[in-house]
Amino acid sequence: MAAVLSSQQTATAAASDIRTSEVSSRALTRLLLSLKWTLWKRSYRKNVGKLIGTIFGVLYGLFGLGLLVFLFLGTTLWTGEGSTFPMIIRGVGAVTVLAWLLIPLLAFGVDDTLDPRTFAQYPRRARELQSGMFAAAAISLPVLFTVLAVAIATAFEVIWLLAFGQGALWIALAVIALLPANLAGVVLCVLLPRAVFAHSASRSTSRSGREAGGIVGMVVLIGGAYGVSLLFQSLPGSGLSPEAMLDALRTGAEILAWTPFGALFAVPMDLAEGAPLVALARLLIGLAAIVLVWRWWQRSIDLSLTSALSGDASSGDVAVKPLVPRFAPATAFGAVLGRSLRYWRRDTRYLAAVGVYPLVIVFMTAMGFVLPETRPMMLGFILFMCGITGITLANEIGLDGPSNWVNITAHLPSRANQLGRVAAMAVLMVPAIVLVTAGVPLLYGMAWIIPLMVLGALGMAITGWGVSLAVNVIMPYPASPPGTNPMKDKSASSANAMIAMTVAMLGVFVPQIPAVGLAVWGLVISSAPLQLAAGVVSLIIGAITFLVGLRIGTVRLRSRYPDLFQKVRDFV
Repeated sequence: MAAVLSSQQTATAAASDIRTSEVSSRALTRLLLSLKWTLWKRSYRKNVGKLIGTIFGVLYGLFGLGLLVFLFLGTTLWTGEGSTFPMIIRGVGAVTVLAWLLIPLLAFGVDDTLDPRTFAQYPRRARELQSGMFAAAAISLPVLFTVLAVAIATAFEVIWLLAFGQGALWIALAVIALLPANLAGVVLCVLLPRAVFAHSASRSTSRSGREAGGIVGMVVLIGGAYGVSLLFQSLPGSGLSPEAMLDALRTGAEILAWTPFGALFAVPMDLAEGAPLVALARLLIGLAAIVLVWRWWQRSIDLSLTSALSGDASSGDVAVKPLVPRFAPATAFGAVLGRSLRYWRRDTRYLAAVGVYPLVIVFMTAMGFVLPETRPMMLGFILFMCGITGITLANEIGLDGPSNWVNITAHLPSRANQLGRVAAMAVLMVPAIVLVTAGVPLLYGMAWIIPLMVLGALGMAITGWGVSLAVNVIMPYPASPPGTNPMKDKSASSANAMIAMTVAMLGVFVPQIPAVGLAVWGLVISSAPLQLAAGVVSLIIGAITFLVGLRIGTVRLRSRYPDLFQKVRDFV
């Protein structure tokens, strides 16, 4: 704590020197560089954990640079033909820029060392601070390793041009453009996280905006992984052919080269291949991206400087909406229903819990089109995913955390407390479940299986709700606080959480075994009545499980609510 206070005092003292208008832009840049260097050094004082983490990071970085050297050697000198080297350069360059963009999105909640809000009390505008802040941003190990990687790539590009280049004119043009284009790519790498951090700081008065960053980053990461998987699955031989994989990588690199992420690093290779118009177009794309990101960063810094002084924007007049929705009764049940609907709309923990489901279902549906023989399996996975949605309520008491005392002191009826949460989940999920389980079979041309899919999915979801009502009052566990980054949620790592989720998972599928067996029988002999009967049995099992779980949850919550509150009164 003392080290942190000392660093803050140093930052304040150093920043106080920029209050006078006599400080030139160059002196201001030097001051910010000195400030960043001082803060960076002091962050390691008495911080053994950070020092060890940095050492391991450096070792991983050196290992990555070594792999990069072997990759470039293998695609230039060792192969003796170098035809894949331009594709490797375009792809690696684009991935590098994308990584710099995703770092601040996936590392949601990480503080910027030179937060623009720190300078809000000084008479400086963004255009005066921006150059110094950009130079100070270069004082970091990621930037150092990025520069080293680009330097290695540049050296191998020169070797490739001299060894495999076609035409002296194109080789000369590529060599001339090589260093400026690669440096511009590094500039874009450094600019992107600065702009994202500044934008996050400018929206600091809106927590929902910051929380959305974590979810967007998670969805982008998972969506990218699914997209790559679909790409390889679509290849002949399920992507196992080296030639097919190489063609897919070449296509992906070419597509990325037409985006701001890979345009700049592709310019020298385009010139070397005798395509000056393509090189010019990509150069314009890259330069336009730098200008736009620079302006975005400048605007975000200005907003940060003003918002830090204006206070919390949410403290003004806001529209007040009734807690109980219009379609719900004005009772305790309606109040819990309205509150839960707001949770599902605003709380990152809830959004993250269901935000991945649509992505997975889209992936499974697409997989059925890419590989038609997997359609029955994909329908089974979709049914499984619909059933899993029911257990998202398995730790409602833990998610409430310290706010449980409000329900206790208000003498909220236990039955209304439980049913209101389930009703909110049903309002959101039942239409989606029906739409998916009816729409996907139609897309596959398997309309005859729709009754089984719809009834089975609803039965499994209702079973999950019933199991969750019991599990959330028998095995609650402390959760992370509202607004927690879904990528850094520590609540699911405890033994209690794993046991509770395992019990909930088994509770969903074990009671449904009779319905599953009946459905398999009906599918094997192609009997529509048996399939319909399986769906009805699934619904009946779900209703029975729900009533039993509601009874257990209501009785236990009524008699043990203070004890349950003691287990989850603190967020982790």
